[in-house]
Amino acid sequence: MNLVLVRSGLVDLARKHLSRTLTALSGSALCLIIGLACLRYSFAEPLARLSYDLPFLWRAPLDTHDVVLVYHDDDSAKQLHQPLDDIWNRALHMQLLARLTNDHARLAFYDVVFDQSGPDAAADQSFAQAMQDNGHVVLGGALEIVQPMSGVNQERVLPPIKLLRKAAAGWGLLAFKPVDADYGVRQLYVGTDNIPTATWKAAELLGARSTRSEREVDPPRWINYYGPPTTLAAVNFAQALAPDGVSSDYFKDRIVLIGGRSNVASGIQQKRDEFATPFSRANHRFSTGLEIHATILLNLLRDEWLHRESRGAETFFILAIGLLAGGLSIFRPWIAVVIALAACVEITALATWFVWHERVWFNWFVASGIQMPLGLIWAVGAQYVRESRRRKQLRNAFSFYLSSHMADKIADSNFDLKPGGKMVEATIMFTDLQNFTTMAEGLTPEEVSRTLIAYFEQTTECILRYHGTIIDYFGDAVMAGWGAPLEDLEHTVHAVEAACDLRGLTDLDVQGHKLRTRVGVNTGQVLAGNLGSSHRFDYTMIGDTTNFASRLEGLNKYLGTQVLISDAVRRKIDNRYVTRHLGEFRLAGKKNSVVIHELLCREKDGPNDHGWIEVFEKAVEAFREAELEEARILMERTMTARGGFDGPADFYLRKIVEAQKNGGPEEWTGVISFAEK
Repeated sequence: MNLVLVRSGLVDLARKHLSRTLTALSGSALCLIIGLACLRYSFAEPLARLSYDLPFLWRAPLDTHDVVLVYHDDDSAKQLHQPLDDIWNRALHMQLLARLTNDHARLAFYDVVFDQSGPDAAADQSFAQAMQDNGHVVLGGALEIVQPMSGVNQERVLPPIKLLRKAAAGWGLLAFKPVDADYGVRQLYVGTDNIPTATWKAAELLGARSTRSEREVDPPRWINYYGPPTTLAAVNFAQALAPDGVSSDYFKDRIVLIGGRSNVASGIQQKRDEFATPFSRANHRFSTGLEIHATILLNLLRDEWLHRESRGAETFFILAIGLLAGGLSIFRPWIAVVIALAACVEITALATWFVWHERVWFNWFVASGIQMPLGLIWAVGAQYVRESRRRKQLRNAFSFYLSSHMADKIADSNFDLKPGGKMVEATIMFTDLQNFTTMAEGLTPEEVSRTLIAYFEQTTECILRYHGTIIDYFGDAVMAGWGAPLEDLEHTVHAVEAACDLRGLTDLDVQGHKLRTRVGVNTGQVLAGNLGSSHRFDYTMIGDTTNFASRLEGLNKYLGTQVLISDAVRRKIDNRYVTRHLGEFRLAGKKNSVVIHELLCREKDGPNDHGWIEVFEKAVEAFREAELEEARILMERTMTARGGFDGPADFYLRKIVEAQKNGGPEEWTGVISFAEK
């Protein structure tokens, strides 16, 4: 038998482990599929952009002292009396270049497309001459997308006019490719097969090591942003020209980038030039194209652009995190939450470290923003399913002993099915069928079974109706309890209500025999819980309170009563119930006497005349005081009032006769002793 039980336990344990393993594997498969789909398909591109952007937001701005921006803006146009929406006088550009030459600026970069001659040819000549004198001027050309009649988009280059193009040290394209769906610039574009970008040309003129190799490389380069727009030093055009606008050495050894801001045309000949950067997520502000050109140029000069991790490495990372996320289901929910949060923090920290120190980024937000939360949801969901199963098992375990309402409450509680118990205050009830044993001798087993089933149906319905717990059926008896396994502040009243209903049940008629239910009820401390062995246990309540309730039920056959309650029960109920004091009794095995009462009915259900109860209780008091003759007279009056017979009165009359025969005990206490249990 023990071997069978051990094998059964091992099978159950194996099933639990298999179920948890399958749940974890299913969760991992789900996280892997979702993660790989996010990595491969375009619908998840926002996650990749987020993975690229976030590390920049957490990094302190880096040094950008090498560059300074000079803006064409509204204020400069007003101060210099230039049009807001037309070409500026190029003599102003000549003046700016003259200052940059005198201040020994390293390079002048124009984010302006001079693809048309100005209205003043002399000013164009002066501007060209200033470029030659400086010797380090890079101009920009536009890259336009045109759609001819064929419907296929084509690129068209708009270079600077020939005069300026020859005077400059070089020129290149002013373009960003690709521009993402959020109008953000993240990849470092270096030009077409034939024409480099202006930033590449500028870096080449400045001797950048990166420009000594082929422009088109695989994998592509990604922009390494140094900080929000305020990170880059900037002045407007009017300040740069004014003698006192900036210090005399402001431009010394610096790369100066000149371009537009706001909607000023100033020779730019294009619409507003603003793009999103990683910092746009925080300040909701776009950056000018000039700022992005400056960042790209610094990347090329310092070899500080970013690389994206290979697709294979990202796939391996997604696979690893998918397995971890799915495995969260084997842990308790709060442990799974801690692990998931820790994993997300570590992934984020790792991704940030790679960007800051290794200049490598990867699509990490799929792991921390999708896979780990999905794994956590799966884990919590799996725990919910397991808990629902546990509650269902718990409800099923108690459904035969409790009302459906109470079974639901137990299933929703933290009730523990493991062996063990605790002391609680409860009310215990025992019931059985009067004379059933004798009557059953003449019945077939089928008739006994039908009789007991009918009896148990009625008894169980009464007990469950008042939220009682069926503890056990044995023979023709029922044991029930109130106050456990769930706390019930009105457990005594509920037990008494059930006892009233049991008393009022229609007597069972079996082959002409009337069967009556006898009930004993007691309240007190009990040890309640799953008691037994590790192999088998039952929920029960044990202790002196339980034993006394059983003895009360048994006393009914001696006293001719149907429902007996202890004095502890009587003290906890009010005058809604009709009871009578039966006296003091010393039960077998007990040193101290106990007071017993009979529960007759609810006040509202019984007759209004209860005067006979007072007569009976006076008789009991006379018996206790050894006034046997007066007790006899009062007991006989009780018998008459009760229609000729009353069980307790008849019991006392027999005790009085017995005492009078024996001449009465020398030490009379009025306590009736029972030698039998």
